[in-house]
Amino acid sequence: MKFTNESLDLLIVTIVGDDVLPLIHILRNKDNVSEFKLAEMLNITVNQTRNMLYRLNEQNLVTFMRKKDKKKGWYIYYWSLNKRSVEESILKVKQKQLEDLKSRLKREQEGIFYVCPNGCMRLPIETAMEYEFKCQECGSLLKDLENQKTISNIQKMIFSLEEEIKLLVIVPVKKAPKKEVKIEVKKVLKKEAKVEVKKVTKVEIKKEIKKPVKKLVKKLVKKISNKKAIKKKL
Repeated sequence: MKFTNESLDLLIVTIVGDDVLPLIHILRNKDNVSEFKLAEMLNITVNQTRNMLYRLNEQNLVTFMRKKDKKKGWYIYYWSLNKRSVEESILKVKQKQLEDLKSRLKREQEGIFYVCPNGCMRLPIETAMEYEFKCQECGSLLKDLENQKTISNIQKMIFSLEEEIKLLVIVPVKKAPKKEVKIEVKKVLKKEAKVEVKKVTKVEIKKEIKKPVKKLVKKLVKKISNKKAIKKKL
């Protein structure tokens, strides 16, 4: 799955905050960037940078590695975007958005709404009845709202999100390695060969052995009978 820059930005704003976006824009294109370099590029303090990184790390959206500075003797942390976790988080956010849209669509389809002609408020019929169909801000008489356009827009948004989610959850089918296939074929052939050998040894081998024995016996009988016939003549 490949996420777009827009979906990444939306994820960060939703679960971390829009102040982290400049940092994400750097890590989106670079790996293993030190926190000191990030602070320099963002023109903020190292502590401010670390605060952003820790918030991202709490959501498992970044990874880090540390190396010891040979000259100064302390550890320096190098940060990268955790792309796998980002993909999973984007999928979860989109699924939540889809659930919310479906709930909203149901409310719009099943409910009756009234609206102030001056745009002050929009109320379900139950609340409008409590207010005697008068706007509580300007006192105007509320009008019933035709919300078919709103329903149509929500349906379009749901369709679009469903298509995005389909693309996100597609998992490539892994092909079995050729070597493993060959090994399995050999095993099957050996099993079949063993079965055939067992059948031959039990049924046919004895017959094959008896055939030459019978022929030898017949030859010996002929020789003996010939010799007897010659002796009688003598």
